[in-house]
Amino acid sequence: RNQRVLDTHWGKTLSYLLRQFFFPHRILQSRVNWNDAAFAFHFQKGLPSCITDQLALTGQRLKMLQHRKTNSTPSTSKNEDALKHKSSKKFPLKPSTPFALALASRPKKSTKIALVLNKEGQLNWDERARREKEGLFLYCGGKHDLDSCVKRITREAAKLAKK
Repeated sequence: RNQRVLDTHWGKTLSYLLRQFFFPHRILQSRVNWNDAAFAFHFQKGLPSCITDQLALTGQRLKMLQHRKTNSTPSTSKNEDALKHKSSKKFPLKPSTPFALALASRPKKSTKIALVLNKEGQLNWDERARREKEGLFLYCGGKHDLDSCVKRITREAAKLAKK
């Protein structure tokens, strides 16, 4: 009897979960073009702790939601038309607010840095060769030696301050 009560409670909890979290995340997944693993990660990250605790206690995983999703996802043409209409709306090409204008006019600083770094955050081979050829310091690209690098000294001081 206790198991039946628990199952009923869990069913109500899942219904709530689907209404509050699953459908909005599913719509977002379709707009952002997430794969299922990314969807599951962001979905579970957004769940309240009471639900994640319940999932952990019962040993159930989000895969169980896949079955629940297929049985309860509303797939009417009305909903699909509304999604198509929302995604087909054209946004203005120019930002309209002063804050957005300021952001749009700023050049991205990180793109220059990203062009010379590999995935591990180290200088790529071409940039390393260029700096060595021109006699530039590899750490920051300046014409000085290791002991007088202001950027390196600042970074080391920040590391020590954190400790």
